[in-house]
Amino acid sequence: MKSKSIMLNILFSFLILLSFPFYLYSSQLVTGEITSAIILQERIHLTVGDKAMTNLGSKDAIIKGDIFTVTARQDTMKEKPIGKCAVTSVDVKSSICEIIAVNWEIPRGSNVSIPAMYFSNEKFSPAIYKILSKSVDPFMPYEKVKIAVYDIYDNQNNVTKFSETLKQEIKEVFSQKKRVRLVEPMTVKKDFFLYPEDIRNSYGLRAEVMETLGVDVFIIGSYAISSENVSFTFYKFDKYFNDEKITFQLPLNAFDVASAQEIVRPYKPIAKKEYLPCTVALKDSHYMPQKDEKRSIINHEAERDIFKALDLKKTNFNIISPVDFVFKMDGQSINFSGKTETPVLLTKGTHNLFASFKRGYFFNTREPKLYVSDKQVNKEAILLVEKDASIYIEVMLNPSFEGENIEFKIYDVTEKKSQLLKTIIKTEAAKSIEFFKD
Repeated sequence: MKSKSIMLNILFSFLILLSFPFYLYSSQLVTGEITSAIILQERIHLTVGDKAMTNLGSKDAIIKGDIFTVTARQDTMKEKPIGKCAVTSVDVKSSICEIIAVNWEIPRGSNVSIPAMYFSNEKFSPAIYKILSKSVDPFMPYEKVKIAVYDIYDNQNNVTKFSETLKQEIKEVFSQKKRVRLVEPMTVKKDFFLYPEDIRNSYGLRAEVMETLGVDVFIIGSYAISSENVSFTFYKFDKYFNDEKITFQLPLNAFDVASAQEIVRPYKPIAKKEYLPCTVALKDSHYMPQKDEKRSIINHEAERDIFKALDLKKTNFNIISPVDFVFKMDGQSINFSGKTETPVLLTKGTHNLFASFKRGYFFNTREPKLYVSDKQVNKEAILLVEKDASIYIEVMLNPSFEGENIEFKIYDVTEKKSQLLKTIIKTEAAKSIEFFKD
């Protein structure tokens, strides 16, 4: 009787373990070795900053940014790490990694290892890996990447039971990579609903999606069933505009047709937004004060703080320029990414514009910043767009101490004339608010 009870306990424990395949499999390691060093050949050991070639690659589900644990070749149990290296590029059968930490010098031939990727459905593993790899590739290896995986639809824009299963599989695979941060689209406060063709055909909606979710990468997909195959199409959008269309096929006999036909959420038409082309241009100027002006400028900046006055006086500045520029439309920050112009999302209706900067003090060159004011210059405006137009917004920055420091100039590019018909200035809390109407 006792032996029967022991057998039942063993069987029960075995069944419990089988119910958690992810944890069992993910505890396994995929192991390779450093095959060569990308340094002068006379070097015997590797240290921090050195790059090396390994024999692990995309065949092993390695992605850019993965961190390998480095162990000595004789350490078969991988119990004593001697360093870490970060993957900077991936090929099919190899990868290049940079040594980022060492406990002692790393000889060539050392082992590299990383937890093995787990796919609950191996048929989809090549496609999911491709989507994952293309999602992280545009980013630096050390950057965490925020990714939102949206819905997957059938060819009638229905969400099916299979859609949800595949979406969950993609999310589970992505979550196994430490550099990926999954963002759930349905948790944002703003009402959020779209179909693949909507975002693919509209720059404006694409911009709205990325801004609303605050993500680096957005993924949406669809599938269509034919008599022989199931065709999949995924769209990957990222903040650097490295957009990708990823397609693949599976034979029909490898596919659960019943779950693909079981509709969970039927197609629901959604109102289309009309987006107008709009560009915001930054026009900043520089101010070179006269010698007799400097004392009053220093007094203005420092007020009664003698230490600020001394710091600013030591710089011997001769140029004042706008720095720490911020532009917002409807509360959303617009990133110029080092450029002087950037496209923005614009619809008909009322929009709030906001711009601000601080004065930076320089001597002859832009770098280094010798001193940055703690006083922010800002301005708000209300833009009312009532008809179709191609809008061009100039934000004029003037760091001098006379006249307007920030001006908004609004143009209709199609008519090639300014659309500023009326300006009402309202002063409140030392901020001016302008009303523009097209």
